[in-house]
Amino acid sequence: MDRPEFNRALQRIKSGESGGIIVARVDRFARTLIGGLQAINDINEAGGVVLTADGEFDTSTAQGELVLSIMLSLAQFELRRISEGWRDARERAKARGVHIGKPRAGYSRQADGKLVENEHLQVVKDVFVLRAAGGSWGEAVRLFDARGVPTPGGGPWTRQSVRHIVGNRAYREPDGPIPAWQWEKAQVSTPGRRAMRGEGYVLGLGLCRCSACGTGLVRTYSKGESYLRCPTIGKGHVAIGYDKAEGYILSVAFSRLGWMKKSREDGGGEELRQAVEAARAEVEALEDQIGTTLPADSKQRLALEQAEAALAEWQAQVDAPLGLGDFLTPVGVAREVEKLPMHERRRVLRQIVSRVKVAPGRGDVGQRISIEFTDGTVYGEHDWPVPDLPVRATS
Repeated sequence: MDRPEFNRALQRIKSGESGGIIVARVDRFARTLIGGLQAINDINEAGGVVLTADGEFDTSTAQGELVLSIMLSLAQFELRRISEGWRDARERAKARGVHIGKPRAGYSRQADGKLVENEHLQVVKDVFVLRAAGGSWGEAVRLFDARGVPTPGGGPWTRQSVRHIVGNRAYREPDGPIPAWQWEKAQVSTPGRRAMRGEGYVLGLGLCRCSACGTGLVRTYSKGESYLRCPTIGKGHVAIGYDKAEGYILSVAFSRLGWMKKSREDGGGEELRQAVEAARAEVEALEDQIGTTLPADSKQRLALEQAEAALAEWQAQVDAPLGLGDFLTPVGVAREVEKLPMHERRRVLRQIVSRVKVAPGRGDVGQRISIEFTDGTVYGEHDWPVPDLPVRATS
């Protein structure tokens, strides 16, 4: 019932400028019985009447009020019937995989009404990663803008529009592409609590420092990318990509725990070798019996081929370059740490690393970062042997 023009009409009646309201149909006056009757009561108390062009009555008579009340009830019934029909139609469309309404960011609508992923879905995933890692709503807005992602409504990206995207459960597993734990971490923070500077990211709170002046690095955001920068103004101070620095520091930190080469042990290789030898022996024995070579499509030859393929696949995995996951103790700790709240992730890292110094320049990240561990050793001065770890960002 709260409509601008309707409110102005009521005000005219209350001021005595108008004697009432004439409507074409009663369902144009009100669509709920309570709201309609309340408006009629307000008009009556103001000395006005309600007249309808689809019936010969007015609210100045008892009969007119009765008829109008009945018609308002019918109007409310019709609205509810339409609403229920629309809701049922929407549920049936959803069951067929047809999307009703504007497609959400990262998806496009096909001719049959179904949604398919488009090139912008990766940016949506990156926004969830950013939020789960402690990124702000402003950073998420700038990331959407920098990657050229259009808003579902066609307007500019705002903090509210990004919150609507991040809060949409359609992106959450099992139906969406975002893991449940990551979706939960990306949601709105607890109201009423202002985070300390640097508390929103794992390398914050003074862990990383500029080697030139010793000032703690802070995270900034520019052109869709995140950086660690020295807040000291002037040349010769540090600026380094945040993901690059975080990936390198976490790789070295977890490898410092010790080497557990989860895929470099035999891991069933001996069983695969024995299977190949047994299959080959069976082929040779059968060929000796029949005095000729078995055809390639024979059962014995196919069994030997499958055994050799399984052994070759295992060998390829063994020979592959070592990655971060091959040096975790226990196996999978990096994935579990990523699921922790931000303060817990920082606590785990601080149990291994006490301080990181970053040198200015544009050289290799391994040449710019010196890591001091809680036991007093320093990586960057080669006090202990560490393999050449790949640089990868866990976030």
